[in-house]
Amino acid sequence: MKIVRYLNDEGKAQFGAQHEDGSVTRIEGCIFSEHHDTGEAANVCKLLAPVKPAAVLCIGLNYRKHAEEGGADIPENPVLFMKMPSTVQNPGDPILLPTKLKSEAVDYECELAVVIGRDCKNASKADALD
Repeated sequence: MKIVRYLNDEGKAQFGAQHEDGSVTRIEGCIFSEHHDTGEAANVCKLLAPVKPAAVLCIGLNYRKHAEEGGADIPENPVLFMKMPSTVQNPGDPILLPTKLKSEAVDYECELAVVIGRDCKNASKADALD
């Protein structure tokens, strides 16, 4: 099941199940524990970021090529850092840059986040979206 977060026509954030044809149906319950797809069509006014985090914890230089690109040594221990929760953007929203940047150059990266709601080890492809 692919889960999306969206604003409904009342301006309320809700979760839904997105189907292969792009349609979304409402989900009831807690997406991190017990929930079910109601089968009722969702009125999606706007897609939202999948989560609204309290904190974003990151690991830097976590693969060799990235460290080499920046001329950095491979760290013996992971480099941990945090980002503001506001760095998580809604799909289609503008990315706002600070007006007082020291440089006109802006570094961009694609970040990947994985949220797993239960214990998982060596899951098969068939069970991966459960």
